[in-house]
Amino acid sequence: MRIGCRFLSLLLMTACLIILAFPSRILAQGDKVELTLRLLPGYYYIEIIPGESETLYLEIENSGNKAITNIRLSSDKPKGWIVDFRPESIGYLGAGSHQAIDVNVVADPDTDKGEYTLTLIAEADQTRAVTSSVLRVENAFSVWQWVGLGIGVLVVAGSVILYRRFGRE
Repeated sequence: MRIGCRFLSLLLMTACLIILAFPSRILAQGDKVELTLRLLPGYYYIEIIPGESETLYLEIENSGNKAITNIRLSSDKPKGWIVDFRPESIGYLGAGSHQAIDVNVVADPDTDKGEYTLTLIAEADQTRAVTSSVLRVENAFSVWQWVGLGIGVLVVAGSVILYRRFGRE
């Protein structure tokens, strides 16, 4: 009987050690739904020229252990901008899998130079994910740049006229 108690206590200690060492594999876990959005190649600032098309690459990943269905893509964008997704929706994304999406962005031609936030949203039947990026408009030619250019041309023209009129006296 003494051997039976030792064996039982050894078996109990071994079971406790296994549960402590590998709790996620031993204990039952519920289904985990997790959708991740990531802009590739991971830039935070992206330069864009008003009126021209810029393609961004978005990766949607199901990092959970349950399938996600009916994923619809949308955006929160600055006024006058156009954002198109290809494909526009994903019917099914299995656990551990990912899907690449082309995001075509066209800034309004009247957009001023500056930084603008573009938020990309993926809504599914089970969950929702959001990511955002800052788009920097660099080559926008504003009214004040035209005014400055005109003043510069007038100053150069005036200098040439004064030099020709009065010469090198």
